[in-house]
Amino acid sequence: SSAGPFRSFARLAVEPRPYQLVPLLMALKLDPIRILIADDVGIGKTIEACLIARELIDRGEVQRLAVLCPPHLAEQWQAELRDKFHISAELVLSSTATRLERNCRLGQSLFELYPSVVVSMDFIKSYRRRDEFLRTCPELVIVDEVHTCADSGVGRHQRHRLISGLAADSQRHLILVTATPHSG
Repeated sequence: SSAGPFRSFARLAVEPRPYQLVPLLMALKLDPIRILIADDVGIGKTIEACLIARELIDRGEVQRLAVLCPPHLAEQWQAELRDKFHISAELVLSSTATRLERNCRLGQSLFELYPSVVVSMDFIKSYRRRDEFLRTCPELVIVDEVHTCADSGVGRHQRHRLISGLAADSQRHLILVTATPHSG
């Protein structure tokens, strides 16, 4: 239905369950959006995060999106974005980055060229890649399996530094997703 308070609903190829709308309703009250979605396995955290992304895109509040996830989940995220939310995202993996960078102008980052990307956390956490990503990062970032980014206590955890760098921009929208109970 295109009628109602949400602009994105006419562009969805999925019918969200009522409880999946709760994170969207909570997120839209925040500026910027900073939300942790920590539901059980199989509840639909991906749908909940993508609902927020689709709504922000359709409202014109964001133009660019990045999903950071483990490499084995990258294709699944790309398919969900494409098939259910009509968001075309490029896969940024160790195996695809060189090909994607060939399309960039001199001095341009692939994160500036492609409006929506699904990025392997293992690829982007390295020092060289992390700094480029933080410099050219989209205004909306979804981090899947965020429990793997918790501070290890020694302060040298590359994933933790990446997420801390993203959070340091107080205007960036961040959606953190995990199914793992975590006390850290």
